[in-house]
Amino acid sequence: MLSYEAMQASELLPCANLAARAFGDYEYFSIYVPEDKKRQRFLRALLRSEFRSNQNSAAFFTAKKDGKLAAVAMLCAPDYRKPSDGQYLRTGYLSAMFHGGVRNVNAWNEMEKLAGAPCHSLTGNTWYLSLLTVDPAFAGHGIGSGMLQDCLIPYVRQQGGTALCLFTNSRRNRSFYQKNGFTEFHAQQFSYHGKQIGSWSYTMEIK
Repeated sequence: MLSYEAMQASELLPCANLAARAFGDYEYFSIYVPEDKKRQRFLRALLRSEFRSNQNSAAFFTAKKDGKLAAVAMLCAPDYRKPSDGQYLRTGYLSAMFHGGVRNVNAWNEMEKLAGAPCHSLTGNTWYLSLLTVDPAFAGHGIGSGMLQDCLIPYVRQQGGTALCLFTNSRRNRSFYQKNGFTEFHAQQFSYHGKQIGSWSYTMEIK
């Protein structure tokens, strides 16, 4: 049985660690921090800082299967403002830079900013799906689609949102979002150390 609810404060670190596991082999990170052990330490520090910095400014949700944490999502309202550099530093971002390498993390930050720009340029009551990730142990069971259709989209609708947008750097995720009713509206390419990565932006009208 699947259940969805707002993330509790006590779940912040378990949820951040879940996201770190799920993103372990994601090209969005592996191109910038290629060594597996360093990348895992980088991801844990990065996502813990991200969750802590945003816990009072974004909406976090969990999906649980038979009571076990299976997925986490982060939604940003149209008036969302990214935390300051100082907030990130106070929540452990320096540890992420240490483990990932300053040059690599700075390059990743620049890519992340450019990859998100098409979504952040949208006007109106458009919400932004900053993160949706399923624990690898629960992958392939429709949990991501269920969370979108039964939790996140209804929540945006209840809040008066008229659209939901996101970007992905995974070709596999492109088909996932298309299957769930999103339309691609922008595509671009990035390169780092001779490796290429795509970035595709999607939007969905909320009725």
